Amino acid sequence: WTVRFSASGDIVGVDDHPDGRRVIFVGDLVDRGPRTPDVLRIAMSMTAAGQALCVRGNHEEKLLRALAPRGSRSSTTTPAARHGLAESLEQLGTQPPEFRTAVADFIDGLVSHYVLDDGRLVIAHAGLAQRYHGRTSGRVRTLAMYGETTGETDRWGYPVRLDWARDYRGDARVVYGHTPVPESEWVNNTVCVDTGCVFGGKLTA
Repeated sequence: WTVRFSASGDIVGVDDHPDGRRVIFVGDLVDRGPRTPDVLRIAMSMTAAGQALCVRGNHEEKLLRALAPRGSRSSTTTPAARHGLAESLEQLGTQPPEFRTAVADFIDGLVSHYVLDDGRLVIAHAGLAQRYHGRTSGRVRTLAMYGETTGETDRWGYPVRLDWARDYRGDARVVYGHTPVPESEWVNNTVCVDTGCVFGGKLTA
């Protein structure tokens, strides 16, 4: 894909892939670096043009709550500005108000997961057990964004997550991100493609 820029250097869109491929973003587009507005412009323009699909990650959920506090779009609780959220809000604060509104609308319209290829492929930010594929509820949305946890936190304050992929036996391949891994590898028909690019790792597709 080739990104198009305006004369002033702003991102205005992305050219179609020469082979007609589409991108599926697995979430956490925000809170991950110094150019969050540009990342959002790419994802938003590609999604609008039918070049991409995108699921909502937990970081998008937190940004939506910060952009639309006490609104009807998401939880009524404003999140703590940590884990990159403060930086994203600062970067978005330099953007026109209509762009911030467009970002909130974009995130608000993102689904929790996709079931594609006649049920053979599932995309969810934090993965999703087979019993939840294709279902819509608050619980499914939360699990797709945050994953299943033990209720405990580790020494860095992050939730301790259940290793759902170890027990997965579904027919659908599940592609997800959320928790960085050193290398992407298939585990019981699931694969995590978050290889920690923001933390010094690499980008995996």
